[in-house]
Amino acid sequence: MWAAIVLVVLACGYLYTNRHLPSKFKQQKAVGWNAYFDVAVQGGLFLGSGLFLTIALWLTAWVIMCLFNIPWLFDWTSHKFTFAYDILKIRIFGLSFFSAATLGFTILISIGAAKNAEKKFRDPSQRNAILREIASNSATESVIFEAIESGLLLLITLKSRKVYVGMVDEARFHHLDTDTIVIIPLMSGYRHKDTLTFVMENNYAQHYEEEGITLTSQPLSVYQFRHVLPFDQIESLSLFNVNTFEKFKSRSNDMDNDTDTN
Repeated sequence: MWAAIVLVVLACGYLYTNRHLPSKFKQQKAVGWNAYFDVAVQGGLFLGSGLFLTIALWLTAWVIMCLFNIPWLFDWTSHKFTFAYDILKIRIFGLSFFSAATLGFTILISIGAAKNAEKKFRDPSQRNAILREIASNSATESVIFEAIESGLLLLITLKSRKVYVGMVDEARFHHLDTDTIVIIPLMSGYRHKDTLTFVMENNYAQHYEEEGITLTSQPLSVYQFRHVLPFDQIESLSLFNVNTFEKFKSRSNDMDNDTDTN
């Protein structure tokens, strides 16, 4: 019986942490048994809430029973109600009514909390607060959130030294996808094998402009050029400013020219 109770508590904790985005990110960052403890703690909170509701329900039944028994106090021939005590003798699937009610409330509370967490994230007015909560606990997500909130570009270097510069697509957040990052590329290239500087190969922004491709164009829009990059393949990421990149590139070329001249 205890094994079944522990299983239900863990399942309820997992249901919520898998729907609550900050908890899901925290789980992915957890090491070893920490992820299981997080699930167990959350499930324990739901179990405590279920226990509280069960006690409240029984106390309500007991108070009603006492009110019904007031006539019995003055007339011993009156019927004495005992339903508040009788329900404690009921057994459901081998569990006492008290245990079954506690688990039932635990499951209902966890389902409600999970749905509420998803509903909050779908609400644009509350989404930024959730993303800020995630960003406060992760340097990586902080950079991604800043790129989304401020409309800046993101420069992503893969372990293969392939480089992408683009706008972050919020689709990964809409689908609670914490394993990938989706970008709309504006440039791509690679890291120079010696200097590790960014060498641009493809200018998507120029292609979009030449072909009249926009966010809403048909049959092709910029969304058809989305790239899904797995997090485990990312070496580094940072905010990117085109003007700064061009200035650094110009200075680097001037320095190379001076070196060649000398």
